[in-house]
Amino acid sequence: MKSNFSKGMLMTALVTGTVLCSSAAAFAEELQEYTLDQMVVTAQRTETRDLETPAAVSVINAKEIEKNGATTTMEALRRVAGVTDYSYGPGGDDLGSSYSRVYLRGFDKGALVMVNGAPININNYASVSAIPVSAIERIEVVKGANSVLYGAEALGGVINIITKKGNGETKTTLSATGGNYLNKYSVTTQGEGFIASFGKDYVDKFEHAQMDRPDALNKTKTGVIQTPNGTYRVNEKYQRTNAFTSLALSPNLQFTWNYSKMNPMYGQRDYKTGEIVLTRYAYHDTKHAASLIYSDNENQTKTTLAYNSKKVEAMNVATNGSAKRGGDTSNYTASNIYVDSQKKWDFGEDSLIFGLTLKHEKYDQTFADKADNDRNSYGAYISYHKKFDDKFSSTIGLRGETYRATDFEDNNNNVLLPQLQTLYKINDTLSWYTNIGKAFEMPAINSHTSSGGTSADIIKKNGIKPEEGWTYETGLKHITDTSSTKLAIFNMDYKNKFKWKYFDWLPDPKNKIQVNMGKFENTGVELEYLKKLSDKWDYNISATYQNPKSYDDDTHKWAQESARMQLNAGVDYTLNKFSANLNCLVLADREPSSYKYGGNSGYDHDLKNRFLVNAAFTYRPTENQSAVLNLRNILDRTEPVSTYEYYDLPFNWTLTYNFSF
Repeated sequence: MKSNFSKGMLMTALVTGTVLCSSAAAFAEELQEYTLDQMVVTAQRTETRDLETPAAVSVINAKEIEKNGATTTMEALRRVAGVTDYSYGPGGDDLGSSYSRVYLRGFDKGALVMVNGAPININNYASVSAIPVSAIERIEVVKGANSVLYGAEALGGVINIITKKGNGETKTTLSATGGNYLNKYSVTTQGEGFIASFGKDYVDKFEHAQMDRPDALNKTKTGVIQTPNGTYRVNEKYQRTNAFTSLALSPNLQFTWNYSKMNPMYGQRDYKTGEIVLTRYAYHDTKHAASLIYSDNENQTKTTLAYNSKKVEAMNVATNGSAKRGGDTSNYTASNIYVDSQKKWDFGEDSLIFGLTLKHEKYDQTFADKADNDRNSYGAYISYHKKFDDKFSSTIGLRGETYRATDFEDNNNNVLLPQLQTLYKINDTLSWYTNIGKAFEMPAINSHTSSGGTSADIIKKNGIKPEEGWTYETGLKHITDTSSTKLAIFNMDYKNKFKWKYFDWLPDPKNKIQVNMGKFENTGVELEYLKKLSDKWDYNISATYQNPKSYDDDTHKWAQESARMQLNAGVDYTLNKFSANLNCLVLADREPSSYKYGGNSGYDHDLKNRFLVNAAFTYRPTENQSAVLNLRNILDRTEPVSTYEYYDLPFNWTLTYNFSF
């Protein structure tokens, strides 16, 4: 039966992934059309059925993205249990140096985002704003400590975005979208072994984009007034350009490139008159992500070479319209070069995977050479899968990694990461797994800088240690032809959590530096259920209850880090050429607002609960045509998507027409 399974569920299962060669990936996609027990490749760096994977895996494919009406990658991920977004702009857009990112199980900067198995995190932020949904074949989300096979930053899990490669007869698709906030146009051409697309988005002005301050002063800890009395924030109109191509250079060699450029600007306006007050901040944000992947199925080897970068150019625009260059920390280029090579050996029903990883990170401030930094890391990993009988199997993994000291660090950092997973297949539709793993994250390559240019010597003297710790998890999966039920219970225990904080002893107390604040802990349970009622109807529901919290070594207090309760629910209806989807997201018992600790009077509160209801309607009059109507935030609620209380859009709609020839 066709799989409409869009948000797989939970459970960790660390370890791994990466994309298969074109023929294997196509075969896996074909299999998923007929069963809810999907094939996954990220959780163990080899293709396995969901029921036989000792991990919490969620899969979203291109058809589900279209059906659910997601116009950005962040919108698609919002529908996955345990995934929440922290955004500075609607749809997950970055605002220059302010990165929108993904939380996994309440952990900020604990998600490793990959494209075709290659990490694309920049400065430890898991932003997905550059990836157009039209380029996505499928997304696999694996929750839990995943550092053994993927290295740093996978403390909460891994998100592997697998892009389209092109197949079949050559065809071109023209797409046009109109709406009350977003207008976009794209053209995509694909054929056997290639696909290329180009798109342009026009994003309208967003009034009241952040919590209004109609009658209170916004003060720093030192009492300095930063904004006048009675202001609100506006995100001005901007454009986004996306280009994507994937080309099979040979049967075993695939090249992929993704380009994105956007120019957001925001500022404050007088609450009563609407006139511009104070400085506005304008950015040119350019991203590249390229990979070259060699896959040899016969010899079971794979090598990935990848490069990704983010360049930010900032301008400060005065109220009279004059502009000058922004600060040094807002003008920079950050980039990564990544090489991963793995080999698999089979011993009957057992298998062994061994791999090597090299990574070079670079941070280059455009106008401040003394702040430039680069870092090299070298890793080796091994994963041994042992099948004891038809029911019980286990996987043991180990990674060793060294990070070379930079000019802003005194010593190399070496880590040793173990992993143990077990799977007991109770019967053909029911399995029980356990997953215990250690993960880590290095301080960001730009952690020696500060929000206002504090001396790197002071920051170095203060010292930053890597985040590290364990995730313990157990879960059940029950998957049949018509239903899927997944339950997971997990505990996360990490130390040296990163935090940007103010300190009175800094030369300028208005600036923040990155430090280790203390512990992070989270204990929770996740439940997801999907039911295929008939060829016309199916529905899904998932629930998460957790207690993500961090301990501050300075204040000796615990603080909540993310929402304690999350609910996702959706229903789908299909009849001949017509399909409809209704879905909702609830985040309840949310964390404190950043203003609770920012020294502002009158803003001592927790974030407002979030209740987002969306709908999408698709009509296909012919095989070559489709029309999609998306309705978002139908209840027109004003709710924050970050602790600094940036808001999601009010009610908005888009109508898209696609034509292929």
